[in-house]
Amino acid sequence: MSFAGRWSTSFGSMTLSQDGNRVRGTYGREGTEYPIEGMATAAGEFTFRYTEAQESGTGRFTLRRHGCFTGEYLADGSQRALPWQGWRDCDGLWDTHLGRLRFVQEAAGRVFGFAEYDAAARLEGQFESGRLTFTLEAGNFTGRGTFNLDPSGYALTGEWLEAGQPARALAGQRLLPRAGLMWLVVVEAHWQRALDDNEFAFGHMLKELFARLPRAQVRHRFYHDEASLLHWCRQLLFLPEPAVLVLAGHGETGGLTVNGKIIPLACILDSVRFADGLQLLHFSSCLVGQDSERALIAAPFPISGYKTSVDWAQSALTEFIYFDMILEKGLSPAAAAEQLVSLVRFAGSEEIPGSPYRPAGFCFFGSPDAEVS
Repeated sequence: MSFAGRWSTSFGSMTLSQDGNRVRGTYGREGTEYPIEGMATAAGEFTFRYTEAQESGTGRFTLRRHGCFTGEYLADGSQRALPWQGWRDCDGLWDTHLGRLRFVQEAAGRVFGFAEYDAAARLEGQFESGRLTFTLEAGNFTGRGTFNLDPSGYALTGEWLEAGQPARALAGQRLLPRAGLMWLVVVEAHWQRALDDNEFAFGHMLKELFARLPRAQVRHRFYHDEASLLHWCRQLLFLPEPAVLVLAGHGETGGLTVNGKIIPLACILDSVRFADGLQLLHFSSCLVGQDSERALIAAPFPISGYKTSVDWAQSALTEFIYFDMILEKGLSPAAAAEQLVSLVRFAGSEEIPGSPYRPAGFCFFGSPDAEVS
């Protein structure tokens, strides 16, 4: 894959050319053109420097697929890196008359997608010469539509047809991340197994802890089976801003368990594979990181968890620090994970003499060379 081409990004349209590893181009909103240039790797990473009238800095983009890159930039003199995302052609998240739709575009122009209102909806189409032709099949209707992409890359116009109904106008706007906002989404199983068990939830504590941060949006939902867990995971596909997803519940080496049934790890990862804003998937559960290194490293986003049957309170204390470094201190998940095992000694694999806590076996998988444990 190459970075060459026209992109719609968080900071305006961007046009890049690539000669070998050298990448150059311009970006900007409403007629402005600021230079950006740097080097790309065969692994799909573009390290760059940008220059604007009042600001300059560095950054890095990573190709998640043909039609999408994610990344961040760091202004000179700043301590906090901020997100910068981009999409080619019709790829990305759109707010349309049919609700929020996420399109995924392949190199040959094939498009498939997802609808927020119906997890079972099937969207298939083809993008060619600025025009998307597609079909959408959902539980209560089937139709076909066309979208013409505005030259700016941020608007769609077209029409929608259903059997026996007159054609109606169809339009959409690209949904862009709101600056400085990050989501913390906690999806949790009920811990209580008997009527006389006390009620408690990790998500309640996280919501109270991070309510003080104006840039953090905390959402807490419960699951009771595979369908309900995957439903809430898929909702990440329709958030434009960066997000941290926390899955809290009983774990096994092959996935999460609820009501005596295992929810396979592969199903969980597939449900959020196209959530472009997902910065971290954290398993607040036992054992998930023990024997699944290959699957976790292969995911297009960082993943963390534990290799042991971790103590409930121990994991909570660990994660207060971990998420605070990401949400308030502005560290990347990889940097926070690296700091965590030195700041919170019982989080790692070190035996601490006299400690009432056994080593939690915290582990982080961000890339083949980014494991922390």
